[in-house]
Amino acid sequence: MPADADEYPATGGFPIIRALDNAVARPVNTSTAPLIVHSPGFVGRPASSALVDLRAEARAVTGEEFLSLCADAELTQPLVGIIDDLLLEIGPKIPNQTASMVPMRLVAVTDRPLDQDSLPDALVTAIVSPSAGPAPLARAVRGAIREVGFESETQYLESELLVRSAQIHELNRIGVALSTERDYERLLERILHSLRELTGADAGSLFLVEDAPAGAKLLRFTVAQNDSIETPALVRFTMPMNTKTLAGYVACSGQLLNISDVYNIPEDTPYSFNKGFDKQTGYRTQSMLVLPMKNQKGEIMGVVQLINKRGSDERLPEPPHLCRDIIPFDQLATELSTSLTSQAAVCIENNALYEGLQNHLAELKDTQAQLVQSEKLASLGQLTAGVAHEINNPLAFTRNNTHLASERIASAHRRLQVDEFLADDEAPLERRLKVADELFEALQADPDLRDDVKEVLADLNCLAGEERLGLVLQFLDYVGQAKKMTEGSLVELMARVQTLLDESFIGLGRVAEIVLGLRNFSRLDEAGFQEADIDEGIRQTLMILREPAREQSVNLIADLNLEQPYPCFPAKLNQVVLNLVNNAIDASPAGSDVSVTTREVDGFVEIFVRDSGHGIPEHIRTKVFDPFFTTKPVGKGTGLGLSISYRIISDHHGKIAVDPNENGVGVVFSIRIPTSQPEQPDEPASPEQQSTQAAVAEVQ
Repeated sequence: MPADADEYPATGGFPIIRALDNAVARPVNTSTAPLIVHSPGFVGRPASSALVDLRAEARAVTGEEFLSLCADAELTQPLVGIIDDLLLEIGPKIPNQTASMVPMRLVAVTDRPLDQDSLPDALVTAIVSPSAGPAPLARAVRGAIREVGFESETQYLESELLVRSAQIHELNRIGVALSTERDYERLLERILHSLRELTGADAGSLFLVEDAPAGAKLLRFTVAQNDSIETPALVRFTMPMNTKTLAGYVACSGQLLNISDVYNIPEDTPYSFNKGFDKQTGYRTQSMLVLPMKNQKGEIMGVVQLINKRGSDERLPEPPHLCRDIIPFDQLATELSTSLTSQAAVCIENNALYEGLQNHLAELKDTQAQLVQSEKLASLGQLTAGVAHEINNPLAFTRNNTHLASERIASAHRRLQVDEFLADDEAPLERRLKVADELFEALQADPDLRDDVKEVLADLNCLAGEERLGLVLQFLDYVGQAKKMTEGSLVELMARVQTLLDESFIGLGRVAEIVLGLRNFSRLDEAGFQEADIDEGIRQTLMILREPAREQSVNLIADLNLEQPYPCFPAKLNQVVLNLVNNAIDASPAGSDVSVTTREVDGFVEIFVRDSGHGIPEHIRTKVFDPFFTTKPVGKGTGLGLSISYRIISDHHGKIAVDPNENGVGVVFSIRIPTSQPEQPDEPASPEQQSTQAAVAEVQ
C-alpha cells in the first residue's frame, strides 16, 4: 500500500467485495432442487407414492429435526414440508421464515380443523385429506414446489439487482474521484489503489504505453503497490511491448488474463511470468488479473496487474506476512475491474488533455502579457519623447547657468588670492616668490589673462630677488584693477552668481515638478486598490500629454469637479485616461479642443473625454473595445489600448462607452464607476509593470 493511501477517499474496497459476495451467497441457486420433508410415519402410507415421480429429495424427519432445519443458517435448499398429524404437534413452533432465508412452503395432510395458530397461514399452500389418495397430494406438493421455485427466483433476482446497484454506485463513486484528480502522478496512484481496493488485491502494478522511435511501442513501469511488503524504490523502466510478458501480451492482444497460479502457466502459452521480484523480495505471487486500459476509441493506454486476491485478512506470522488465504480473481472482481480500467483510461486521457489545455492557456497568457508589454513599451517611447522635451528646456538653461556661475566663482576665488598676496608684505622673499609661482599657474585658467600671464612669466625668467618680486607685484596689481573694471567688485560678482543660482533653482524645480507628475501618474507606490484623488491623477496625466498636444496644436481643457477621494486602482485609472486623451489628440485637427470632465452623479463617478475629430462610424463603435481592433495605419496602432481600458474599468465594476459628441463633431468616451467598491486585494506591481507603469499602450 502506498504511503499516501490514507489520503484517498474511501472506495469501499475489500469490505465492499465481501459484502457483495455475501449478497450472492444467500439466494437459492435456481438449479438446486427443493428438499421435501415429512414425518417417519408418512412413508408407509399410500399417499407417500405421490413423491415417487417428483424430482426432489425427500427426507423423513421428526418434529425437532424439522425445526432444526428451519433454524439452520447454512441451509441452501428450498424447503417443502408435508405436515401430517405426527408433525402437526410442532405447527405453532414453525417460524414464518427459515434462518437461511430460503423459501419454505407447507402442505397439510390432515382431517383436523386448522386455525391460524396451528400452522403459519402464509406458508400453507394446500390442505389434503389423508384419504384423498396420491394424486391430490402430488398436485399439492408440485404446487408448493412451484411456489418455492418462484420465490427462489425472485430472491435471486433481487439479490442480483442489489449487487449490480452496489457495483454501479461504487464504480460511479470511484469514477468521480478519478475524474476530479488533476495531479497526474496522484491519478495513477489512485487508479491502482482503487482497483486493488475494489477487487481485494494484495498488490498491483501499472504500466503505460509509450511511443518509441520507428513507430514501435514501449511499456513504462509507472506505479507499484503492495500491502504485504515494503517494495524497493520504484525505477520507471521501459520494456518492449510484445507477447513474451504478461503485461505485454495483454497490451498487444487487448484481452485480459485471469491466472489462478502464475507458477503453473502452461508451457504452450506465448507469455511467461517473471519470478525476479519474488526471488528478490521473498514475496509469493499466486493469482493475477491482468487487464488492458482502453479509451473510447479502443486504444490501449496501459496495463494494470492485480496480484493475489485476498480470501481473508489473516496473514502469515513470518515475513513477508503474506495473506494466508489467496484465491483466484472471480467473475465479479473481473467485471468490476474491467469497467473501472475503462474509466481509468479515459481519466488518463482526459488528464493529459487537461494538462495540454493548461499549457496552451499558459502560453496564451504569456503571449497576451508580451503583447500588452510590447504595447506599453511602444507607448513608453512616444511618452518619453514628450516628457524629454518638457524636461529639456529648464534643464538646458539650468546647465548653462550653473556653468557660468562656476566660472564666476572661480574668478572670484582667483581675485581673492591676488588680494591676499598683495596684502601679505611681511612674508619672507622666498616664500612670497613661491606663492607667486602658484598664483600665476592659477591665473592661466582665466581666458582673459592667459596671454598676459605667459608674457610676464617670460620676463620673470630673467629676473631674481627683489626685482622679480617687484614685477610680480606690479602685474598682480594690474590684474586686480582689470578684473574690477570688467567684473565689478567682488560683492557685485557674487550677487550675479546668486542670481544665476536662483534661476537654476527655478529650472530644477520645474524638472522636479515634471518628474513628480510622472511619478504621480504612474503611482508606483500606489499600485493597489485604495482611495485616491482621481482629479489630481487626471491633472498629472494631462501635464504629461501637454507636449504631444502642443505638437498637434490641440488645446487640452480640464473641467474637474470631484471634491473627494474615491476607491480605485489609481495607476490603472490614470492609464485609461491617458489612453483616451492620447487617442483624442490623434483624432483631433489642429486648433481644436480635447476636454476631460469629471463629476459625481447618483453614487457614480463619471469621466468624459471629448474630442473634435471626424468621429467613429456606428458600425465600428461596437468593435472598438475588441482586442487587436484598430483603425490606425499598420505599424502605428496595435488595437490593445481600448481593450486594456475596457478590462480596467470592468475591474472597477464600471462601464465604458463611446457615443457621438453632443455637438455632432467627434466622439465622447464616458466612464462610469461606482463611488463605493467591494473590498479587493492589493495588486502588487510586477517588476515588468514597475518598469513601464508610466507607459500606456497607444490605442486604436
